[in-house]
Amino acid sequence: MAKKPSPAKPHADIHPAAVPFLWLANKKVVKNFIYVPLIGLIVFSLLGLVFPLYHPAKWDFFMSYSVIGFVSYSFVVLAAWPLFKLLSRPENYYGEGGDD
Repeated sequence: MAKKPSPAKPHADIHPAAVPFLWLANKKVVKNFIYVPLIGLIVFSLLGLVFPLYHPAKWDFFMSYSVIGFVSYSFVVLAAWPLFKLLSRPENYYGEGGDD
């Protein structure tokens, strides 16, 4: 008797290591991801109240490390699009020759 072919797996074309992270592509997660760094900003600002700096620098102010970190994070994320435009090349940049 011939064995029945097994039905196709739902994620057959995706690498097995990537399957646990598919929830990150959910529209709701993508839309609301900005709240993750904002919550981090609030948490670390409150930790700054509980554990103040022992030797603050002249430029330190309330929430200085949280604000600097958030601004740096935002700069890196927002710089991705201009850097992609600057550094990307067209698909045929290296030519189509088969001179291997």
